[in-house]
This record gives sequence, C-alpha cells and structure tokens, in this order.
Amino acid sequence: MTTVINFIINRWIESGIIEKSDEDVYLYGLDLLLFSIVNLIAILITATIFGKIPESLLLMIAIIPLQAYGGGYHAKTHLRCFLIMYVGWWVVIFALAFVTPIIATVLSIMAVVLTFILAPVSHVNVPMSPGRKSQLRKYVRFIVLVIAALSLAFMWIPILVHVDVGMVLSVGIGIASLSMLLAHINNFVQTKQSMTD
Repeated sequence: MTTVINFIINRWIESGIIEKSDEDVYLYGLDLLLFSIVNLIAILITATIFGKIPESLLLMIAIIPLQAYGGGYHAKTHLRCFLIMYVGWWVVIFALAFVTPIIATVLSIMAVVLTFILAPVSHVNVPMSPGRKSQLRKYVRFIVLVIAALSLAFMWIPILVHVDVGMVLSVGIGIASLSMLLAHINNFVQTKQSMTD
C-alpha cells in the first residue's frame, strides 16, 4: 500500500498537480483515505456474507459523520485500527440482539451529552484553532441531535422495517461518543506524560 501511495504522490508531483513541499500532507491524507476504504470494504464483505448489510450501513451512517467532525480514538498503527474496527463490528452485531428500546434510549441520551461536552476532540499533536473548533462543534452537535432524534423516532413510533433502525442508530452514536471519550482520555494521559518527561 505504501508503494502505491508513494507512486501516486510522485506522479502528482511530476505532473505539477501538487507541490513537493506539500508531499507529506498528501501522503498522510491518501494513506488515511485508502486505509479507510480497505477497512470499509472488509466490513461490507463480512456483512454481506453474514446478511448484516442494513445494520452495517446504519452503523456507518451514525459513526462516520460524527467521527469526521467530532474526532475520536486513533490507534497507533493501521493493523490495530483494523483489528479494533473489525472486532468491534463483530461485538456490536452480536450485542444488537440484546439491545432493548430502553437501553437504546439511555444510550442515545448519553451519546448526546458526551458529544456536547467533548466534541470536537483533536489529537494532542494536531492543535485546532478556536474558530475551527467552534465550527466543528456546531456541525457535530447538529449531527448527533439529528441521528438521536431519528433513533428515538424509529424506536418509539411504530414503523414496519426489517431492521431495528432506531436501536442500530443509537448504538452507532454510542460508539462514536465512546470513541470521543477514549480520545479525550488518551489526550489527557499523553499531556500528563509529556509534562513529566
């Protein structure tokens, strides 16, 4: 994958599409994009095999925009990231059978509260300007409120659907808010360690 990414970036530089000075930014962005695509394809293939496409798509609809605007936990390597996501998918798909509307409602409320308190969570090594933070905070709060409202509506208003849409969305925003909490704790620990070093 690294070879492919380097090849693409070098072609872009040779063609004048990007500047050599921006190489690192594009390497990071393309690496992240391709790895995310590989992760999603692995999940979708597994979901297809086990007949869990609707649940998986609903989880992605809830998690991806919240993590894009609100941040979240980042593993140190691609392999760890993949394993956390893949094993997490299995755990969530299994756990969905035990989620009741009451549990999902409490989870939605907790997710909204955590998101309002924590988001956006930036990485300690990548500071965020106050203006950008304020803008992202508005986006992520709007997104979590919309998804939570949809979750509650699907759970408590009788609608005939094959999948428990409301409960899956609730679990999705719960996962995203848990990821934000873990990122916040990780940032706190890293800051404390750097102060003692």
